[in-house]
Amino acid sequence: MRTTQRLALHAQLLVGLSALHALGADAGPAPAATPFTAKGDRHPAVNLVYPEAAFLHAGKGGRLVDVTKPPFNAKGDGKTDDTGALIAARDFVMRSHEPAYCFRNLLKGSYLLYLPNGTYLVSDTVNHNLPVQVGDSVWDNYQRYWLMTDAETQSKALFPARWVNEQNDSIIILGQSREKTILRLKDNCPGYGAGAAKPVLGFFRLNCGSNVNQNNVVENLTVDTGRGNPGAIGMRWNSANTGAIRNVTILSGDETGVAGLKCDVHAAEGLVEDISIQGFDEGLSFSAGKCSILTLEHASFSKQKRLGIRVADYSRLAARDVVVTGAPTALRVGSSAHGVMLDSSFQGKEGAGAAIDLADGHLFARNTQTAGYASALARDGKSVLASPRVEEYVSGPTLSTEPGPPAGSMRLPIEESPKLLHEADLAKWANVDDYGAVGDGVADDTQAIQKAMASGKPAVLFPRNVYIVNGTVAIPRTVRQVSFLYGCTLRTQLREEAMFCVAEASAEPLLLQQSAFNLGGVFLDHAAQRTVVLEDTQTFFPHGGRSALMMEQFFKPVKPAQYDDATNCWRLYRNTTPVGEPKKLFVNNALGFAPGGPKNRFAVENVTVWCRQANTEHYLSDFAFRNATAWILGFKSEGQEDAHRFSALDGTRLEVLGGLYFQIRQSVPLILAKDSAVCITMTSDCQPSQAHILEDVKGGKTSVIPVAACPPLNISKDTSVPSETSLMNWQNCPLPKEMPFIPLLINY
Repeated sequence: MRTTQRLALHAQLLVGLSALHALGADAGPAPAATPFTAKGDRHPAVNLVYPEAAFLHAGKGGRLVDVTKPPFNAKGDGKTDDTGALIAARDFVMRSHEPAYCFRNLLKGSYLLYLPNGTYLVSDTVNHNLPVQVGDSVWDNYQRYWLMTDAETQSKALFPARWVNEQNDSIIILGQSREKTILRLKDNCPGYGAGAAKPVLGFFRLNCGSNVNQNNVVENLTVDTGRGNPGAIGMRWNSANTGAIRNVTILSGDETGVAGLKCDVHAAEGLVEDISIQGFDEGLSFSAGKCSILTLEHASFSKQKRLGIRVADYSRLAARDVVVTGAPTALRVGSSAHGVMLDSSFQGKEGAGAAIDLADGHLFARNTQTAGYASALARDGKSVLASPRVEEYVSGPTLSTEPGPPAGSMRLPIEESPKLLHEADLAKWANVDDYGAVGDGVADDTQAIQKAMASGKPAVLFPRNVYIVNGTVAIPRTVRQVSFLYGCTLRTQLREEAMFCVAEASAEPLLLQQSAFNLGGVFLDHAAQRTVVLEDTQTFFPHGGRSALMMEQFFKPVKPAQYDDATNCWRLYRNTTPVGEPKKLFVNNALGFAPGGPKNRFAVENVTVWCRQANTEHYLSDFAFRNATAWILGFKSEGQEDAHRFSALDGTRLEVLGGLYFQIRQSVPLILAKDSAVCITMTSDCQPSQAHILEDVKGGKTSVIPVAACPPLNISKDTSVPSETSLMNWQNCPLPKEMPFIPLLINY
């Protein structure tokens, strides 16, 4: 068999500008920012409460399933075994909705589990207990087979297609508060002995994985694996495209256990923030494979016996503000994985080796302090950085269109996303249904929603599943938080204006959150000067594939061609007044942000944006910016279109730290820099077909870096398929023979 290779550009891929003055006086490297001191988990004091109408038991169309209410009746008293009640609630949610991408039963389900404060004692994995729904292709209108075993998913007789997918999407688990909502495993629980590797909280049943299991979320609770359970895993999680773990503690009562958080089945993509993991052999064990990217920020790991964080099997991790205390090794990156580590702190203990172990993997690290370790970083068992501080490190060679040594990464100033705490005063919530919204996916709710926005209340709630917004809703300065509760907003009439508009200036940030599906045009017009936070939001593309299924139901009077990217690019965000001072935007776990459309004419313009986990797929030109400053920590892009995947235009400064391109057949440069400065570290699962990695246009002069300049990376010897679990049981889906591995790009 032939040796499988990838193209490795794990290094500073430097594109020096031939005419620096063309960008203006500020076009050089950003000035050194004030040194960041890692703090880790911020422990935000969230009290997640909602008006009564938001709950299923109220009978008013709400979708929150309170597990302590009939028919589930969990006690949460720390004494009663609540396993059966919690599994029954999970079963109810699974029965009540079709796969997210199917859309045809969109009006039917989308329920969310809600755990009020209490200690929920369990003796088995909290997961659903139904036959597992498995689809043999994304594109076959979801022909389904009900299977129970991993072995059956490997049957080529049953599944002749490329791969199989467990349909475990849209699992939302919300606790009332992190400190007082506790899921606790019984001490010395049967089934959790040594070697078991069994989770307390699980998000999937099979190991076939899924690449359509999007939007799995858990927030505001503690998972306690108890004592005497050495085979316990705190949480086993996966999610595609978007997903989140937020404000969560995972702990072992006696510090034993396999892992706190284990992501080992494809796909694992999402934002993990404000998390603490205490104890276990490994804190975060991440090996979900080649189409996975986790963005980790504000995280604390303590008392791990082997590893604070492990990244393996082609997975990607983009991390910032991570504190690891007491682990023999803080971070290990191996098996062709890619890691980014920024602004972090690792504290070892006596006898510890290297803080960072780079073993057959790739790493970009910056501003990371270590103490109590023999060295800061070792590669293949040999010390590379003896100094305890990592100012900036990149594994591999550097490439540049200009002679001379690289200048280092761009170091754009990083602003924390405003932490707008959930409104805990129920009297301050405006329920759009109380103002006349129907939420049936048929009636136009625009005017009713506008009345709720104008009520003077700071928080606005969308309790039902589908709202039609054929007009434009103006968001006034009085509104601080808008929660769509993981529901949908649809437009069935094409118009240029967005569904929602930031209409009035304010010094107070605006939070738009939990919008699971937006379809039919632009979601938000940013018209007034006000900082905006988009959190857990998704906008879908108009042409073909999954959205075509939605259009069959909601867009029957309109030909799909009218909604093509070429005429009206559907997208999450647009700056409608790109003059004057740049607007500030924070994008946290979002799909559909910054598609450029044909010739990049829809590029995000004159905005300063910080993105944590952004996903833009199946758009013509994925991420496009014009005269903007954009910092991205963790991204994912997917699609077959031949277009630039990053476009930085007309004075843009773009820094992208960690992420991947997936399923792309590329014959044009992945990255276009036109009179702009870029700094990118990433990997790619694309076959470039003679494409250039980067095209740099400066003052009419074009420079390129070809794919051929990327050094090869041996994946495995004498085999075309890796021997580890990197394929995640995807049938007939071998890795491409050559793929660019692009960890850091700079041009300024």
